[in-house]
Amino acid sequence: MAYASFFIISALFFFQVWINLDIFPVVWPDEVLFFSPSLSFATEGHFQTNVLNGLIPGMESKTLWMPPLYFLFSGFTLSVFPDSLTTVRIANAFIVYLTGLGFYILLRRQSVSEFASQIALASLLWEPLLFRFGTAARMEGLTAFFFILSLLFATNKRFTNFWSPLLAGVALSLSSLSHPIGASFGLVTLFLVWRNFGIRYFPWFILGGILPIICWLYYIHPNWDWFEIQFGAQLTRKRNLLQTFTLIDKLKVFSFGFGFSKVRLIVIVIELTALVFLAFRTLKEFKTLNQKWIVFWIWIFSVLLSLYTSSEGWYVFHILYPLAFGMALLCDTKGFDSKIAFFGIILSLSSLLYTNHIHWFRTDSKQILESHFQHLEMSLKNSKFVYLQALPDPYFDLRKKRPDLNILEFIPGELDIPSEAYIKTIQSRDSFVFYDDQLINHVIKDILKKSAWNREEWEIPVPSNHWLHYKTIVYTKK
Repeated sequence: MAYASFFIISALFFFQVWINLDIFPVVWPDEVLFFSPSLSFATEGHFQTNVLNGLIPGMESKTLWMPPLYFLFSGFTLSVFPDSLTTVRIANAFIVYLTGLGFYILLRRQSVSEFASQIALASLLWEPLLFRFGTAARMEGLTAFFFILSLLFATNKRFTNFWSPLLAGVALSLSSLSHPIGASFGLVTLFLVWRNFGIRYFPWFILGGILPIICWLYYIHPNWDWFEIQFGAQLTRKRNLLQTFTLIDKLKVFSFGFGFSKVRLIVIVIELTALVFLAFRTLKEFKTLNQKWIVFWIWIFSVLLSLYTSSEGWYVFHILYPLAFGMALLCDTKGFDSKIAFFGIILSLSSLLYTNHIHWFRTDSKQILESHFQHLEMSLKNSKFVYLQALPDPYFDLRKKRPDLNILEFIPGELDIPSEAYIKTIQSRDSFVFYDDQLINHVIKDILKKSAWNREEWEIPVPSNHWLHYKTIVYTKK
């Protein structure tokens, strides 16, 4: 029975990936920005972000605006398989699945029952948010993979010497080199190293964490000025978002990717309330919590704190793991609280079915997307130099059908980069594509006001709750 349910959970995950791979999640500009240096590494052996050439200093030579591990992962993938978005998304889907397996093993090591562990795995792999953010060509899946790997090393008692703490440190460091948010979960790994190996092994854990960082610093060191501009601009943008977003904004960002988001928020509140009650009851009765409960609370508080300070929807992906962990703990109570876990599974599965209904039965999303891109291609038929800030992003479609186009991707208006660094490049564009007037960079706004441009705008004809529900605004020179 266990093998059968495990197969069903896995089969539904891969079926969902298969039917949506080329269409959903919607292609975001982020995927283009991460694809560009990965392809450059696969073909030329260098991390060049060609779609940002002339917009941010140093991009034509070296990518320093993110740690390089995801670019290495995608680059190796693209060097073996066809250089397409589909290739990278398939690789991400497998990484997410492997992470789910690692998460399942971790729960079993924490004395969670097999049934409850499978409930947690299903609540993870069947949640629409995982497909919206986890299978996109970004590093969320890889970040979680190395973080879970660090927890597996930290709970591996087969090695009583320094190897497990050392490898736990290496894996956690690799998680942060996939995306810096991985470092914010380090307290979970540190706690497990302490509980399973003792404080005397902390130096090995720290050494393991330092080694990959040294490699990254070695990669950066000849070009610290570029690093300060590229990476520093990202930090400034994060700080500005933290200061700008209200608590309501943060809740909207948090709930954006969930299926039936309002109901899901209620379920999360009920889940956490039940877990708090159970934890206090256990403390009152036994004066202590066992390891799995402590791990859960450290984990979920670490993620919630990082989400509060980051204010970006992509990172909500990481809350799925502690929430699934919490569902497993509730399931193992064998009381009324276990019903919450079953309701969570039903909610995820229902929202997954509903998403497929509106995307493939109520509408033919593939035909709609192809028609949208054809419309855009006609609008750009006389263009040679295009600047994109569009959703869905047409980069991969244009790259295939219009290889003559010189395509650059957007730089957010929040990036603290002097306009002198990119104004000549912006002025060289003969076309601009946007999805929201409010997000246009201030320099581009001035250029559009001062020159004569043809403006065309349309909305993709889908229901408001459809993942393709965006408008497109095209400016072409007269």
